[in-house]
Amino acid sequence: MTFLDLLRVLSHLLRGHLRLYQCYTNVTWRTCEGCLSWHGRILSRPSAFAIDDDCVHEVLAFPVWQLPLYRQKGRRMRARAEEELRRRGLWQEGVNLLTACPEEALEKFALATEVDLYLPELEILVEQHGSWLKEQPRIRSALRELFLAAWKAKFSKERYERQPEQARMDQERWGLARIQELLA
Repeated sequence: MTFLDLLRVLSHLLRGHLRLYQCYTNVTWRTCEGCLSWHGRILSRPSAFAIDDDCVHEVLAFPVWQLPLYRQKGRRMRARAEEELRRRGLWQEGVNLLTACPEEALEKFALATEVDLYLPELEILVEQHGSWLKEQPRIRSALRELFLAAWKAKFSKERYERQPEQARMDQERWGLARIQELLA
């Protein structure tokens, strides 16, 4: 524990805080920006987390003397939330550019899928631009290859390794088939 960490812990103890609270949000394509802004934050009262929506989140207590550990964890959590916001921006740029500048759109989608790929977003993309994509076999093929590769890479990430092997393999196969179907 660094000297600064020790001062932080002592400051909380002097104010009578034996426990602190950290917010955990399920970071997905649907998580609202408000909840993403709370992800990993630490406060002294659980009621101070002003979260009034339908997003999945929890506020969990921890002993004040573990503050340095939870601050470190909070930094990783906030980085993940910021990464998701960046991914969303790139994805939306790709959607907006698709019909006017398909090559630029492919670049944006490639950057977005380095973070994650969500099939509901792909389904929305195909719903919005399906007729245009049918007339663009080269772009459709490039998108299919990009999204298939991203979907395969998704399941090699650490957060998916916690799933049972068979469930992960089934989910991966289902997603690959769905991408093939959407961009046939």
